[in-house]
Amino acid sequence: AFDFCNIKCNAGQIEDLLDKYEGVQPGYHMNKKHWISVYFDKDVPDKMIKDLVKQSYEIVVSSLARREKEIIY
Repeated sequence: AFDFCNIKCNAGQIEDLLDKYEGVQPGYHMNKKHWISVYFDKDVPDKMIKDLVKQSYEIVVSSLARREKEIIY
């Protein structure tokens, strides 16, 4: 079972999330400027976690080379 997940996030959004939720911490073993750790058993609503995961996926995919994107899609 997992207690948290690391999520890539827009740098401008991280500080707000850290201030708003106890369950959002700087990314564990990750670049703290771009990653957060979201704990499932804290105060972050499930919908927020799902939205952050979707956003993280979009951030990562947008940074891939065209050939890498073609493999995914």
